[in-house]
Amino acid sequence: MSAAVFPPRGLRVVLCQINSQYIHSALAPWCLAAAVTARSALPHLLRVEDANINQPIEGVADRLCAGAPDLIGLSCYIWNAAYLRQLLPLLRRRLPSVILVAGGPQASFDCADFWEKNPEFDHLLAGEGEVSFPLLLDALAGTGEVDAVPGLVRKTVDGLHQNPPAPPVTALDDPYTAAYFSALRGRIAYLEASRGCPFHCAFCLSGREDRLRQFPLDQTLDRALRLANSGCRTIKFVDRTFNADRRRAIEIWSALIELRCQGKIPPGVCFHFEVGADLFDEESLSLLAGAPAGLFQFEAGLQSFHPRALAAVARTADNDRLCANLIALRRAGNIHLHLDLIAGLPYEDAASFAAGFDRAFALGPHQLQLGFLKLLRGSPLWQQADALGLQFEPAPPYEVTATRWLSPSDLARLHDAEWALDRLHNSGRYPRALAELLDRWQGGALAFFAAFRGFCRAMGLPDHPAQDEVAAQLFRFGCGLAGMSAQRLRDLLCMDLLAGRRGGRFPDFLRREDPDFGRIAPLLRSGQADGILAGLEEARARFGRGELRFCILYSGVGCCGGGRTLVLADHRQADPVSGQYPLILLPLDEFFARCGS
Repeated sequence: MSAAVFPPRGLRVVLCQINSQYIHSALAPWCLAAAVTARSALPHLLRVEDANINQPIEGVADRLCAGAPDLIGLSCYIWNAAYLRQLLPLLRRRLPSVILVAGGPQASFDCADFWEKNPEFDHLLAGEGEVSFPLLLDALAGTGEVDAVPGLVRKTVDGLHQNPPAPPVTALDDPYTAAYFSALRGRIAYLEASRGCPFHCAFCLSGREDRLRQFPLDQTLDRALRLANSGCRTIKFVDRTFNADRRRAIEIWSALIELRCQGKIPPGVCFHFEVGADLFDEESLSLLAGAPAGLFQFEAGLQSFHPRALAAVARTADNDRLCANLIALRRAGNIHLHLDLIAGLPYEDAASFAAGFDRAFALGPHQLQLGFLKLLRGSPLWQQADALGLQFEPAPPYEVTATRWLSPSDLARLHDAEWALDRLHNSGRYPRALAELLDRWQGGALAFFAAFRGFCRAMGLPDHPAQDEVAAQLFRFGCGLAGMSAQRLRDLLCMDLLAGRRGGRFPDFLRREDPDFGRIAPLLRSGQADGILAGLEEARARFGRGELRFCILYSGVGCCGGGRTLVLADHRQADPVSGQYPLILLPLDEFFARCGS
């Protein structure tokens, strides 16, 4: 452990949160930087570095060590824990005297285990850091006592000692500086409107604090508006149950709707909220039904339909009401809906989970996220794991490997289903083909996805295949279902491909030789097709710009009669909720006749 002593001056400080993907941006380091700027007694020189776990560790170490900082602060989470264990020795070798400080959930619970696995750290700060981190910097720089810093975890002859936490913050210093926006570069942005949670789900850490702290409304709306005009497309509120305070949620949603209608929030910007779907009342549903399409995205935590499993993890949601509210939101059609399930909860066996999955899938969420229970250190369920017979990986992310009710092979099958679910349904690429195949499938939705993964594995498909490889296997798999016409499935996949993406060549398995195919592009290019039906206004100009693509269908799908159908995709603007481009369909002979060809 380093024992550097500094004169009473500001420190050179680097803050970093290693993200799980490039598309995610970090909020915690910027909140700490803002707090230091506002609260520290000394003028510390701060730098925030951005990194993710897919980047080479040597390069990240180079950036963190650049300029020989006095202190490096790292936010520690389950997704970056393994990466940090490799990074820390590099930092210590390159800068032997640097002070390494850990914060975040991984450093806040079971501190002894964390420090044993990460001995390079000099200090741990448990809990919120907006008060404690500025005090720690001042103390290390010679102003104040290090041992008196709130939330500090330190080693003593009697073992670890943790200081009482600082009072919870009631307002956040503004993290959205010019430097933040320069680093954001259009990625997903994060915003806190509150902390704490009034619920006490046993698998979660947020409910450890009983009360819900709301940050000032005017600050929240001002920051949301600035983020919306920063060039990013998605802004995620990190509040665990955003609508736990119904009145407050309605105030924020109403304000965002008004700002969007006034043109102060650009089209295409979406706000993501984690919600309790059973908490919506008629006023909330009425308001949300009138929101501009695509402005809001909701993630609702269903987790399970099994009453005993829900009771075991202290979930108190009214699932019947939750389902009714989700159906109402889905019917309105203006909000993208995510629904979460957790596999591996106590008392949930393979049959009951499959039944719950099928029921959840039937609700029609745009995404159904199949997650696996993680026994987070410090959570009530982690403390009860042995008594409940929950086996889990000892290293982050602490995922369940078996329970009394689910064997390892049961969980492996669910992982197979998750793989297929993400590629077929959650990707949004095959809505027509998937609906047709599920309608013909003799069994539930979970069984379909697990069977498709098994089929792909038998066909030698890699774990991370290209999109067209997945589509080709879906075609082969679907053609094996009773009553499924290969021609019809081909046409459905063609429609999905045209509606789901701009540009790109059709994969070979969808291509057909047709003597009339070559007649279509000249008619679009010449202007003869302009205005022959709704959606073909200015077809000539749009075709030249690549905004119109087409193919020929042969099974009569999507059109009133049989025979060949021309389908054109209007690629000017996708639906803001589904992401799908509109399609224009016309019998091919009628198209030629109306073009005078």
